[in-house]
Amino acid sequence: MKKTKKTLRLGIFIASALILFIVAIYLIGSKQNLFSSNIEVHASFKDIRGLMSGNIVRFAGINIGTVNDIRVVADTSVIVSMTIRETYTDFIYKNSSVQIGQEGLMGGKIVLISTGDPATGKVEEGDYLPVAEGIDIQAMIAQATEMLDEARGTVANLRSITGKFDTGDGDIARLLNDSDLTTALAEASKSLNASLSDVNRITTKINNGQGDLGKLVNDDSITTQLNLITANLSSITNKADSVVNQLHQTAYTINNGEGILPRLLNDKQMGLTVDTVITNVDQGVIEITNAAETIANSWIFRLFSKKKDKKNDPQPETIKLNEGDTIIIRPVNRSIPETPEE
Repeated sequence: MKKTKKTLRLGIFIASALILFIVAIYLIGSKQNLFSSNIEVHASFKDIRGLMSGNIVRFAGINIGTVNDIRVVADTSVIVSMTIRETYTDFIYKNSSVQIGQEGLMGGKIVLISTGDPATGKVEEGDYLPVAEGIDIQAMIAQATEMLDEARGTVANLRSITGKFDTGDGDIARLLNDSDLTTALAEASKSLNASLSDVNRITTKINNGQGDLGKLVNDDSITTQLNLITANLSSITNKADSVVNQLHQTAYTINNGEGILPRLLNDKQMGLTVDTVITNVDQGVIEITNAAETIANSWIFRLFSKKKDKKNDPQPETIKLNEGDTIIIRPVNRSIPETPEE
């Protein structure tokens, strides 16, 4: 009975181990797609960001395969081979893009396949799928760290600026801490209100017709006078036009008429005649002047001139300068000296 129990226990243990081994083989094989029909596709990456063989290939949130192989072919090209279940190839097309993602913030890397255009055809064995830039969590974390550093610096600068505002002597600090500017603004406001009041009073007087400006704005008598002046200027202009027309007619008559003045202006013969007359008159005047001089120089005229001069001979004048001094001024005889008779 003891041997039978030991043999039974051994058989149960071996059977359980075999069952566990078969289940493990099945699970591992199903995970590695060992028991289904698969195809292999490839993608060329510049940076696989820590992707390793055995990582999951996911399509539309479903695990459809695994990374089979990773090999470096150049310094900027890494070929990733992926095993995909054939049952999902009906939904993956030749232009479906591939990108490297991450499961959560701390999870491992995975390969994500997006949908494509059915017109390009279904993916086939050995096809190379185009690569899209995926979201790099580490790069995002690095950028976030850099942004946080910059934010710290900005906050420090803001603290420094606010400290200067509180304790500094700048314009903004004075605006925040000093009340002089507020007082000055209040005074300026009062002055402005006073000026507005003055302007209001002035406009009120103008509207009420006070003063010359008010009369000019509200009274129309000035406008009436200006209209009269304008009418007078128009009348004067018309009269001036009439005078100009008359002058034009006179000038036309002088230029084209038959009177004496037109003949003097236009007739050469009459002009010569007038010149001859003027010359004769000048000659007559010269002869009369010579005759008068001859008469003035005759002895009869001089004789009568002497008698008249004697009658009109001026008496000597006496001028007193000082007391007891006397100066006698005799007149000078300005008569024409005697000349011998001819």
